[in-house]
Amino acid sequence: MDRTEMRAFSLDDEEYVMVSVALRDQAEPLSVAEREIAAMVVDGMSNREIAAARGKSVRTIANQLASAFRKLSVGSRRELASALSLHPFGATLGWRRG
Repeated sequence: MDRTEMRAFSLDDEEYVMVSVALRDQAEPLSVAEREIAAMVVDGMSNREIAAARGKSVRTIANQLASAFRKLSVGSRRELASALSLHPFGATLGWRRG
């Protein structure tokens, strides 16, 4: 699903490994609703809880979440959280963990 590249190198007698992960060649931006739902997913909320909080149907939330998964090339909630911690969207919404 994603492409990972690892490169080892030395600098000033220290060994380093650089890892880069390509989520997609052309990442599509998430809509406002997709970003908000993704934040709720990262916070551990279920689709039913998100639907109740947003006043939407569970099916609508599932569709918006599926769209976010597709745009970020992920297949699970865990992968979504990981992708958002690496992706520029995540940085702007405070999802980057350091």
